[in-house]
Formats: sequence, structure tokens, C-alpha cells
Amino acid sequence: MATNDSAYEAGDNYILPHDESELHRLNVQHKYLTRVICGQRLIYDKTIVLDKGSCVLDSGTGTGAWALDLANEVPDTVAIHAADVSPANFPSSYPPNIHFTLASITSLPEDWSNKFDFITQRFLFGALLAKEWPVALSEMYRTLKPGGAVQLIEMDARNPVPETPATARVRDIVGGVYDAHGLNSGIAEDLAGLLKSAGFVDVLSEKKQMPVGRMFGEIGMQGSLSIGGALRNMGSFVVKSGLSTEEEYTGLVEKVKEDWDTHGVQFSCRIAMARKPLN
Repeated sequence: MATNDSAYEAGDNYILPHDESELHRLNVQHKYLTRVICGQRLIYDKTIVLDKGSCVLDSGTGTGAWALDLANEVPDTVAIHAADVSPANFPSSYPPNIHFTLASITSLPEDWSNKFDFITQRFLFGALLAKEWPVALSEMYRTLKPGGAVQLIEMDARNPVPETPATARVRDIVGGVYDAHGLNSGIAEDLAGLLKSAGFVDVLSEKKQMPVGRMFGEIGMQGSLSIGGALRNMGSFVVKSGLSTEEEYTGLVEKVKEDWDTHGVQFSCRIAMARKPLN
């Protein structure tokens, strides 16, 4: 495991904390996205097969949940690299074919060029600055083998359905935080175009719906923990940005979660897939 503290400090734009609460939320989010967006698959494209000698990157790995699950599904000869700008949520134990690295997707190790058969990245809309997305995709392109594939999953929280007054207010506050930090809250809808601009081919972007709230049963409760937990955990950044008081924001988040349980809500999400050309 790499422990380059300067890389961590320089590359960490994440508006969520690196603590126990966030660790739990990320693990729930992993299960939720795998089920809701990928149909209970870690790799959505069924034509992608990882076999002996394959090499994979989990970018923005967080707790390493995706990498750990993949290790249970593929031969132990598949090398799984898991990278993040913070080691705070890395697991303490893991199989020998998983390699945790402290690195940002905007600046991967130079010797990783043409290394990976597959790269996955999920929900970095709250971590990568708008100006960093083209750089990140360029790094993915560089580090993929010719013919290698990328899978990106990003949420668009701008148009929840239905939109209750509390949900709209929180949406506007969080949007202000994103603007203040230079983030792109609409990155989900931009992925396909950015992938094409980076040189990728066979680009496909599918829109999915994320059900949230108790009325959707167990999966909706997972969604509430994932998304509602993120709203709660970014409270300090909201207050620091001057867009709300702690009391107002905490009350709004609780009201939003009540609304979700009562009425249900769906957020849109995009899963984008593409390949690096063979030539």
C-alpha cells in the first residue's frame, strides 16, 4: 500500500469525510449500486471476461468493496489494483492479488501505461473538479491496454421525482456547494461526450433510475442510507460554504428522508461504457 501523504493532500477534493460513518455508507452504497444499476453484476457488460493474466483498476476505491467482491469472482491470477487519494477507508486485510495504491485518477503512476484490461469508477461527482474530468479520462485512456474497457457510474441529483419542497431546498443548497468547490453536478449527462473526446470508441451511456425511500422496500432503504447519508455527511462543507446553518441543514436532511419514506423518490443515474481502440 502506498502512503504518499503529499499526493493525498494535493489530490483530495472530496466534499465528504473519511470517517467511520462514511465507511459504512460507502459499503451500503456499493451493494445498492451493484443491485440497482448493474443488475447484481460488478461488471455490467457481459461480454467482458477476466481470466488468467487480466489486470483491473478500481479507481476511487474508497473501502475497496468492489475490488474485494471481484476477488471472490475471478481467478486469483487476476491482478486487481485499487486506488484512492486517501487510505483512510482501505481494508486492513485483503487477498494477495489486490493491490491498494494511494493515487488520484488525474495522475496515475507513469509505469501503468497500457496496463489494465478494465477500469471501473463510481460516484466521483463529489470528488473530481469539473476541470479534472477530461484529465481523469485521459489517464484512463493512457493506462488501459488497447481494446481495454472502462465503466463509469455517476448520479444526477438535479431532478428528483417527485420533488418535494424540502428535497428542492436541499438540492439547491448542495448545488451551491458544488458550484463553490468547482464540481460538476451534471457530470452524468456529460460522460458520453467526454469519453468520445478522450478518444474512446464504442461509447454507450444508459440511464437508470435509483429508487429511494421506505416505500420501495429494502432496496429503497439502502438508497436512503446511501444518498441521505451522503447529504448528512457533507453537512460541515455546507456550513463552511455559508449556504446554510447547521441547524437548518440538519433539519432539512431529516425532513427530506421523511419525505422519501412517505412518497418515495427516484434519482437518475448514468452508467457509461467505452473501449480504447485496438490501434
